[in-house]
Amino acid sequence: MALAAVFVLDLIFPLGTAVWLGYFLPLILSFLSSRPLIPVGVAIIITLLLLVGFMVDQEGIDPRIAAANRVMAASLALLLGAAGRYLIVSRNALAEADWVQQGQVQMARAVQGDLALEKLGAQVLDTLADKMKARAGVIYVRQGHGFERFGQWGGDPDALAQTISDGNGHLARAVQGNSLVCLKAEPDFALGWGSGLMRGKAAYSVIVPTHDGIACNGAIEIGMDRPLTETARRLLERVGDKVGVAIRSAQYRTQLQQLLEESRRQAEELRSYSEELAATNEELEEQTRALKESQQLLEHQQSELEEQNSQLENQTQLLEEQRNALVQSRKSLEEQAKALERESRYKSEFVANMSHELRTPLNALLIMSRLLAENRGRTLTAEQVRWAQTIESSGQDLLTLINDILDLSKIEAGKLDLLRTEVDPQTVARKLLRGFEVQARSKGLQLTAEVAPGVGVIHTDGNRLEQVLRNFLSNAIKFTDQGRVSLQITSAPEGIAFAVQDTGIGIAESEHEAVFDAFRQADGTISRRYGGTGLGLSISRELADLLGGSISLSSQPGKGSTFTLTIPRDLPQSAETRRPAVAQAEAPRAVAARPVARGTAAPAAAMGPPVLTPLTGVSDDRETVQQGDRLMLVVEDDVAFAQVLSDLARELGFKCLCVGRADEAIAAARFYVPHAIVLDVGLPDHSGLAVLDQLKRDLATRHIPVHMCSAEDYTHEALSQGAISYMMKPVRREELSQAIQRLEQRLEHQVRRVLIVEDDPAQLEGLKALLGNNEVEAIGAATAAEALAAFRSQPVDCIVLDMTLPDATGFDLLEMLDSGDDPSFPPVIVYTARALDEAEEQRLRRHSKSIIIKGAKSPERLIDEVTLFLHQVVSDLPEKQREMLAASLNRDAMLEGRRILVVEDDIRNVYALTGIFEPHGATVQIARNGREALEVLGRIADGAQPKIDLVLMDVMMPEMDGLTATREIRKIDRWKNLPIIMLTAKAMADDQNQCLAAGANDYLSKPLDVDKLLSLTRVWMPR
Repeated sequence: MALAAVFVLDLIFPLGTAVWLGYFLPLILSFLSSRPLIPVGVAIIITLLLLVGFMVDQEGIDPRIAAANRVMAASLALLLGAAGRYLIVSRNALAEADWVQQGQVQMARAVQGDLALEKLGAQVLDTLADKMKARAGVIYVRQGHGFERFGQWGGDPDALAQTISDGNGHLARAVQGNSLVCLKAEPDFALGWGSGLMRGKAAYSVIVPTHDGIACNGAIEIGMDRPLTETARRLLERVGDKVGVAIRSAQYRTQLQQLLEESRRQAEELRSYSEELAATNEELEEQTRALKESQQLLEHQQSELEEQNSQLENQTQLLEEQRNALVQSRKSLEEQAKALERESRYKSEFVANMSHELRTPLNALLIMSRLLAENRGRTLTAEQVRWAQTIESSGQDLLTLINDILDLSKIEAGKLDLLRTEVDPQTVARKLLRGFEVQARSKGLQLTAEVAPGVGVIHTDGNRLEQVLRNFLSNAIKFTDQGRVSLQITSAPEGIAFAVQDTGIGIAESEHEAVFDAFRQADGTISRRYGGTGLGLSISRELADLLGGSISLSSQPGKGSTFTLTIPRDLPQSAETRRPAVAQAEAPRAVAARPVARGTAAPAAAMGPPVLTPLTGVSDDRETVQQGDRLMLVVEDDVAFAQVLSDLARELGFKCLCVGRADEAIAAARFYVPHAIVLDVGLPDHSGLAVLDQLKRDLATRHIPVHMCSAEDYTHEALSQGAISYMMKPVRREELSQAIQRLEQRLEHQVRRVLIVEDDPAQLEGLKALLGNNEVEAIGAATAAEALAAFRSQPVDCIVLDMTLPDATGFDLLEMLDSGDDPSFPPVIVYTARALDEAEEQRLRRHSKSIIIKGAKSPERLIDEVTLFLHQVVSDLPEKQREMLAASLNRDAMLEGRRILVVEDDIRNVYALTGIFEPHGATVQIARNGREALEVLGRIADGAQPKIDLVLMDVMMPEMDGLTATREIRKIDRWKNLPIIMLTAKAMADDQNQCLAAGANDYLSKPLDVDKLLSLTRVWMPR
C-alpha cells in the first residue's frame, strides 16, 4: 500500500520533485521480515515503479537530470535490497542456532538426575514433542535381539507394538545406519493421536536412533502433522547421543540397584547363617559331652550285646527257615491262582460251547415247530397245530432253563456286570404288578403292592433288582392256591427292603437254607405237584450279593412265606462296573409278550401288558393309559429327544408311551395298538427299519401310521415299507409339531381316495370294485389327461398306474406328476401284468427318489400295497380283501425270486432255514463252512452260478468260522456291499461287537425268532 501511495504521488507531481524518496520507507520496513527475498523483491518493484513514473510523469526539469536521479535511486534501492537479504539470512541463522541450542539445553535438563527408564522415556518424549510441536511419540530400548517400548506420548498404547524384532522395518534401518529416517504415510494408514476432546492422524514420522558412544541402544519415533524441517533435523541429530547416554546410565542404575539389593539380601543371609552356625557350635559342644557319656554307657552295653548276638544268630537261623517256608507258600498260592484263572477261563469257554451245543438243536426245534404251528399250507388239523404249539412252548421253557444255567455260570465265573441307574421303587412296584396281574387273576389270587411313604429313589442295577423280585413273585403265585400275594417296600437300617409275602404252602424251617441251593426244589419227589428247575432262588441270592445286599426268609408250613431282599440305597463302587455288553443279547428276554403270528391280534392282549423298560429321565403316560385314549408310541433311545416328543404329543392331545428298544416297541405296539408311532432308525438292539417291517407285516398293527426320524437318510426305504413320513435329525420343534399334526389329520381323515389309471374299461371297473369299500373311494381315469385333472382337483392318497395309456405312456404321466412341487406326493403302484425290461426299469428309477414307486403283478399283491399305503385296519376290510391280503403276505415280494446263501454246518438248522425262506419264494443255497462260502462266491464272480442277494452266516463252523469268512469276503471289492447277517448260539457278551467289527451288517442270536429273521432279511435285502 505504501508503494502504491508513493507511486500515485510520483505521478501527480512533475519531474524534478523528489517524491520517489518515499519508496525507501517500505524498503527499510521490509528488513523486519523473516523472508530473505522480500527486500530484494521490494527493491525490484521500486526500480520498476521509478521507470514507469519517469515515462508517464509530467514534464518538469530536464529529463536527463531526472533520469540520472532515478537511476541513482534505483541503484541505491537494489543495493539496500541486497543488504536487507543478507541481514535477514544472518538473523534467521542466528535464530535457528539459538532454537537448536535451547532444545539441547532443555533435553540436557530432561535427562538430568537418577531417572528410571520409564521416567526418562516420558521426559524425553515430552521435551521433544513440546519443542517440535509433535502429535505423538514413542521410544524403544534395545533388549537382546529386539527393541522394547518403554515410553509413549500422545498415541494409543493398545495400537503400539510392545516389542519389535531386530532387523524388522524402518526402526531397524535407522538403528543399523545410525541416521534419521523420515517417513510419510497417507492419513488413513497412519496411527492416531488423541486427547480428551480431539483425535487426529500423524501423517509424518521421523525415527531418531540413540547412541551411547559405543553402539545404538534405542530409537525415538516422533509423529507430526508436517514434514521435518532442517532445523528440527539438526536438533534431533544432536540430542540422539544425549538420550542414548542417558538410557545407558538409566540401565546401569537399574542394574546397580538390582546388584545392591542382591548384596543386601546376601548380607542378611550371611548374618542369619552366622547366627545359625553359632547356635550349631553350641549344640555340637553339648552333643560332644553327651557322646562321651554315651561312650561310657555303650562300653557297658557292649558286653550285654555280645551275649545277645549269640541269641540273635540262633533266631536268624530260625527266621531264615521260616522265610524259605513263606517263599514256598507264596509259590504254591501263585500256582493255585493260575490254576483258578485257568479253570475260570475253561469254565467260560465251556459255557460258551455248551450254549452253542444246546441252542443249535433248540433253534431247529423252535423254527420247525413255529412253521408247523403257522400251518401255512392248511394241511394240519387243529389238534396237530396244538401239538406244534405245545412243542414250541416246551422249547421256550427249555430256552429259559438254558438261560438260567448260563446266568448262574456267569455269576459264579464273575462275568456278570452291573449297571448303576436311578431306580424309583414306586415304578418298580407298578411294573411288577402289571407283569403278574393276569397270572394272579387266573388263579383267583389278590395281588397288591405297598410302598412306604418317604422311601425315595435308590441307585442300583434296576434290571437285576427286578429279576430277583420277579422270581419271588413267580414262586409266590406258583405255590399259593388261594389268598393273596403282596409286595411291600419299606426303609431299612441297611438301606431299603423289598418283601414278597404269600399265603401259600410255606416252607419248613429245616429247609430254609436248602431252598437257596442250585437245582434244589421245595418238592423234589417223583410225585411233585409244582414244576420248576430250582435255579431261581440260587440265582437271586447270588444277585443279591452282587447288589451289596442279602435275602432273608420267614416261613412256616401252611402259613405262607415272606422273602425279603435288603439292599443299600447306593450300589457299592466295588460292584459297579462298565455297562454290561450282555445287555443287548439278553434284552429280548425283558419283553414278556411273545411275538404274535400274523393275522392274530387277540393273543397279545390276553397275555397281559408287556414288561417295558422305562427310559431314565423320561416321564410318559404308561400308568394312566385308559381304553379309548388317543395314544402315541415313541420309540427313541435318545432321552432328551424322547422327552421332547413326549411333551409335544401331550400338547397335541395324545397320551404318550416311550420305549428305547426295538423288541419292546413291537411288543408295546401289539398290546396297546396306538393311534400313531414315532420311530427312530438307530436303536440299540435292532434297526428301526426292521421294527417298521414287522409292524407292517402284522395284520394287527399294519394300519398304524408311523413317522420315522433318524440322523441317516433312509427316506425311500422307510416310505416304501409304509411309513407315513420321514425326517432327518436334527429336527426343529416346529417341524416335529407339523409332522404329528399330519398324523392327527390322517387319523381324522376317514375316507381315503385311490386314483386308478387304466385305459381298459372292464379292468378299470374291476379294480374299482376290488379296491373300493366304505372307507376307500376309488376314482377312475382312462387317460393321462383325466388322471392329471383328477389328481389336481382333489387330494389323493394313492395312485394305481397302468403303464399303457392311449394319450401317453405311464412314464410320461410320471414325469408330468414329478414336475410339480408338492412335497407330500402320494405313493404310486405300477400295476401291470407284463414284465418290464431293463430300460423301462431304469426310467422308473429316475423318479424313485421323489415318488415312492412299487410294482404289483397280481390282485393279491395290489391289495397288500394299497392297504399298506392307506393305513387301513385289516379287521375293517371286507372278507374277500382280507383273504387276498393273507395270501399276499404268505408270498413275500421282497424275498420272492431272491437267492440266499446259508452258511451253516448243522443240517437241522439248514433244513429249518430252508423251511422259512422257500415258502416266501426265495431260493436257498447251502455252504457248510466259511471256505465253501468263499468258493461259492468265487464261482458267482466267474459267472458259473447265479448271483447271491444275501448271506446268512453262522459263527461256529469247522475249517473256517463265520467271523474269519466274513473278513475274507469284505476284502474282496466285489462283495464289500453284500449283505451279511451273522447267526450265533454262543450268546457271549461281545458277540455282536465282534460280528459287526468283522464286517457283518447285522446280528441275530439263536434260537432264531422267525419274525425277526424275516424282518432283518427284508431290511438288508438289496432293492
